[in-house]
Amino acid sequence: MSDIEIVSDLRREEVEGGVLITGFRGFGLVGYLVSKHLALALKARKRGYIITPYMPPVILIEEDGVGYPFEIYFHSERKIVIVVHRANPEREVQDDYVRALADWASELGISLAVLVGGLSDEFKPPEEKYGYRWISNRHYVGKRLEAPVMEVGLGVIGPLALLHIYLENRGVPSIMVLPYAAADRSDYDAVAVGLKVISREILGIEISTREVEKIAAQQREFIEYVRRSLEEQSGERDEEESGIYM
Repeated sequence: MSDIEIVSDLRREEVEGGVLITGFRGFGLVGYLVSKHLALALKARKRGYIITPYMPPVILIEEDGVGYPFEIYFHSERKIVIVVHRANPEREVQDDYVRALADWASELGISLAVLVGGLSDEFKPPEEKYGYRWISNRHYVGKRLEAPVMEVGLGVIGPLALLHIYLENRGVPSIMVLPYAAADRSDYDAVAVGLKVISREILGIEISTREVEKIAAQQREFIEYVRRSLEEQSGERDEEESGIYM
C-alpha cells in the first residue's frame, strides 16, 4: 500500500477538464524550472503539497515564499494545475509517487497532462530549428506540435517516463515536451523553449519569458568567457612547451 500523501484542497468540480503540467529535475533542470516559472508567470496559487517516505530534507526560499520539495499550484481561471518538483522523489518511492500522481490526475478529471523534461543536446541535429522534440500517449487527440516527434532509438528515463506510463494506463491524455538541454548544468535556453512551446502551442496563451531569456543570455556570455579563457591558457601552454626560446 502506498504511503504517498497528496495534501490539497483541490476538488474535482473546480479542476475537471483542466490541464496538469509537471516535470522533474533532469537534463538542464528543464522539468523543474519550466514548471516553476510557469507557475510564477501565471500567478498561480499554492493549493497543496505532496508527502512521501524519505522526504528530501530541503525547503527553498523563492519569489513566492517558502517552497516545499513537491508543491501544487492552481490557476483557477484556466484550470491549470502545476506540480513543481524542487527535488526528485527518492528512488525507493518513485514508482509509488508517480502512480499516486497519475491516480490523482484521473480522479480530478484532468483532460490533458503536459510533461516537460530535457533531452540531451548531444542528440541535437545540426542546423536544428525547433529546439525540442515531443511524444504523446495513445489517448492524446490534440494537434501535432511544430517540431518532429522524438526520433527512433532515443528514450526517456526516470520519474518522467514512469509518469507517462501510468497516465497511459489510467486513460489520461498526455503530451511530453523535451527541449534539447545541457546535461551538466541548468540550461535556461532550453527552459525558454519549453515555456514558449507549452504556453503558445499547447495552452494557446502568451506569457513573458523575458526574465528567463535574460538569464539565458548571461549564461551564454559566461560560457563563452570560460571557453575563451581556456583557449588562451591552452595557447600559452603550447608556447611554453614548444622548446623555442628567444
